[in-house]
Amino acid sequence: MPTRFHHFAVEVSDAERSAEFYCSLLGFQRAGEYHFPDRQRTIIMVKLGEVCLEFLQGPGARPHLPQSDMVGYKHTCVLTEDVDGDVERLRAAGVKVTLEPFDTELDSRIAFIEDPDGLPVELWQDK
Repeated sequence: MPTRFHHFAVEVSDAERSAEFYCSLLGFQRAGEYHFPDRQRTIIMVKLGEVCLEFLQGPGARPHLPQSDMVGYKHTCVLTEDVDGDVERLRAAGVKVTLEPFDTELDSRIAFIEDPDGLPVELWQDK
């Protein structure tokens, strides 16, 4: 029986660029890197707390952004202590903000940004 969550895999167009974004702007740490030349595949793991994101890069990756009526991946969410401050810091770094900070009925304040491939990232602040 599984005991805890380990990682979530995301296909990206450039694993190095994604790792740099998540590490330099969102506080993740590199956790491993693997290259499979025979399969033209690169994998870079980044970690925040105990959870990892695995960036997979292979030939011909194309964006497949989530739609609200489709089953499957919708977004990655990271916990922060200052959504408003982080949104301004990320905007100043050139990150696209897709939903400005607002209070929810879940006793939180959230906002959404896009990663380098346009994938949605939620910033969540407990109130």
